[in-house]
Amino acid sequence: MQADARSWPDWRDAAAYAPLLDADRSLIAWEWLRRDAGYRAAAQTAIERDGRGVAALPCPAEFGLVRFEPPNLGVPYARPLWRDDADAHVLGVERAAGRGAEDRFELDAFRGLATLVSDGSAEHLLLSDGFRSVRLDAAPGVFSTGAARLRYRIEGLASAEPVLLTLRRFLALWRTGSFARSLHPREARARRWILMLRAWDALADGADQRLIARELFSPSAGERGWRIREPSVRSRAQRLVRSARRFGAGDYRALLNRKGGG
Repeated sequence: MQADARSWPDWRDAAAYAPLLDADRSLIAWEWLRRDAGYRAAAQTAIERDGRGVAALPCPAEFGLVRFEPPNLGVPYARPLWRDDADAHVLGVERAAGRGAEDRFELDAFRGLATLVSDGSAEHLLLSDGFRSVRLDAAPGVFSTGAARLRYRIEGLASAEPVLLTLRRFLALWRTGSFARSLHPREARARRWILMLRAWDALADGADQRLIARELFSPSAGERGWRIREPSVRSRAQRLVRSARRFGAGDYRALLNRKGGG
């Protein structure tokens, strides 16, 4: 992988971005991070220094991930593990006493969905199908040493809401073996976020605002007098580019907060 090698779609190809319509916020945030030049350069450096592969290496806290995720992987192939100080939805758990088999979690039952990373001080578990995900953190050995009865760490008021949502999603997944659509609905602003991502990719490709307006909003944009005939298209393109620049500068992290999302 070269740090400046692009592995995302041609911004003009709307169909290539369509999978993001079903992606949750953590994965849409990943799509922005993997385009970040600093992240890509850090991943390249990590690969050059360690032959185990980028996904085996711890990631600097500034990027918000527990470990590097290969930046060439997009939705639905990526499995980014966000840190609990970056993603408000990470649920902390502990091993609890109790013998009831019906009340115990066993990782083997979720091997097709599970990505488990241990950094020596904690185990970080991601359960994901590439579109929807549940993130849990625990002390070493809680997930990796067999079936365990779990106790959940939830506190606060506003800060409890995203974690409670994760708990509800986790329990539904444990009950049925699949992600509950009612708890993982399509994001209401997904289309807007995708347009922002396409605009960001367009800017990286050297496109100007006129070309972005033509490709994303109106085929006549850029023709003589279009700014007068279609002032709303011009305004939409301006707003979109401004929003894309903000997200590209790091505002995409708001997607991982309780109400964020631009």
